[in-house]
Amino acid sequence: MRLNKPIGIYLLMWPMLWAFLISSEGSPSIIYLFLFLIGVVLTRSAGCVINDYFDRDLDAQVERTKDRMLVSGQVTTYEAIILFVGLIALSILLLMLIGLDILVYALAAFCLLVIYPISKRYIKIPQLVLGIAFGSSIPMVYIVETGETSLSCLLIYLATISWAIAYDTYYAIADKKDDIKIGNKSSAILFGEKDTIYPFYFHILTLVILVAVGVINNLGIIFYFSLALALLVSTYQKILVSNRLPYQCISAFENNNIFGLIIFFGLLLSYLYE
Repeated sequence: MRLNKPIGIYLLMWPMLWAFLISSEGSPSIIYLFLFLIGVVLTRSAGCVINDYFDRDLDAQVERTKDRMLVSGQVTTYEAIILFVGLIALSILLLMLIGLDILVYALAAFCLLVIYPISKRYIKIPQLVLGIAFGSSIPMVYIVETGETSLSCLLIYLATISWAIAYDTYYAIADKKDDIKIGNKSSAILFGEKDTIYPFYFHILTLVILVAVGVINNLGIIFYFSLALALLVSTYQKILVSNRLPYQCISAFENNNIFGLIIFFGLLLSYLYE
């Protein structure tokens, strides 16, 4: 479940919180917000379990993942499946509390949860699948807050996909040599020698899309200032990965928590004071 490494939860959480603030114009439903936060933890944990289950044979051949619990035998495949089913069962109970209006989106999110680890074997840019999965909460948020999706909903979703491609490419660079050896696909491999440059472009694309979101929703200067700060953070990440050292690439990946946090506070302060 990797609860000791909560970065995945944070990266899943920030776009969901952006959507809550924008869809509610700064006044989200506290109950729904709480339920969705629980959902983030459950779905991220389930995603880690099913990912490790499908990747267990490949993880044994990758330096960074060879000590994962399924690979090392600390957890059996049967125990992993039971845990996954339990997490999904809890997620279904949560869905019933939130409401069945989001059922279609929840089913799509579940499918993406299972498809992502498999996509790394067949799709040249599985980070795209990851982004679609990580943004799947956004239309659900809009449904519970406004009763419908909108252009802003779509744009936040697209920004989330672009952002996921950016940060997960940094993550993939750390495993690039091993992935090539075992036949895994990744954006880091697809981008070739420009693997440290394209993520920065996707960060810029993310911010451009969020500028459009700000214009549509009449957000104030504080929000745009937060986007400028986020650009500085992404510039720092680009510099950090320039030597392609695995630990620095992982640091750049984890630094995206700051990127998401800054934008969240930009939105929050914009709604509070402007």
